[in-house]
Amino acid sequence: MIRPRVLVLLAAHNGGKWIVQQIKTILNQQSVNVRLIVSDDGSNDDTLAKVRQFAADPRVSVVAPPVPTGSAAQNFIWLIRSTCADEIDFVALADQDDIWHEDKLAVACSGLKARGAAGYSCAVTAFWEHGRERALTQKGSPRDLDFMFEGAGQGCTYVLQSAFFQRVQEFFRSNLQHLQSLHYHDWAIYALSRSWKLTWYFDANSMVRYRQHERNDTGARLSRSGIAKRLRLIKSGWYRKQLKVISTICATAAPADARIAEWNDLLAQTPSLPRQLKIARICIMQGRRRTFDNVVLLVAVASGWL
Repeated sequence: MIRPRVLVLLAAHNGGKWIVQQIKTILNQQSVNVRLIVSDDGSNDDTLAKVRQFAADPRVSVVAPPVPTGSAAQNFIWLIRSTCADEIDFVALADQDDIWHEDKLAVACSGLKARGAAGYSCAVTAFWEHGRERALTQKGSPRDLDFMFEGAGQGCTYVLQSAFFQRVQEFFRSNLQHLQSLHYHDWAIYALSRSWKLTWYFDANSMVRYRQHERNDTGARLSRSGIAKRLRLIKSGWYRKQLKVISTICATAAPADARIAEWNDLLAQTPSLPRQLKIARICIMQGRRRTFDNVVLLVAVASGWL
């Protein structure tokens, strides 16, 4: 049986506390042939020293952006743009602080093949140092415009078919100007898949232990701190700006898609009651996959935050 060849891209920054455990769970993946590229984005802790413990393993490479990028998303964008994925069947994304189940990649590759899907994401189990755990499930029924509002779950679970990865890579290389203000590289990847009318596989099984700590970018969706942070970001106007970034990316990727063009135009309009009502209708009929998330959106619309 021929094992799938999987290239794992890991964006690192000051992750010395956890990165060894994460790398071990990547290299110990069953029934696949793994290569790992770690991009260190100017760490000033012992991250590089920890990664170099694996220097004797030919499957592991360490690279760095020529200039520190300053964020996980921009580190990933640089890594995606600069990586050679020849002779690879799948590309996976990894954070520096999680724990993968040993069959995570095998399950993803098998599921992608069986469904002819471009991308994969799975449920995760959020866990805290004091022992608390919470299952973060996947809502596997995409809505018509969900990709304009959200990604496909945690980006650290993504696995992409090689042909789709190369298409994303070319888009990133050709449209860097649209990515400068992007906060979530994984949201953009999912949005591109849907803009190109490709299939996404949502796995309801938890294949990753998703570590929660004080330096999480956003954190668990249903944790108190995660909810509070999301509400603050929406109120500040940050989320509206990200909606515009994603909308521009989608419009560039699929200029003939009337749905995307209409949404892009709506976001650009001056706030008014008719505009807010149209946005509210889209949220209800075509927006995020979870009812609770759409309720939050409607509150944001009613408050004038979108």
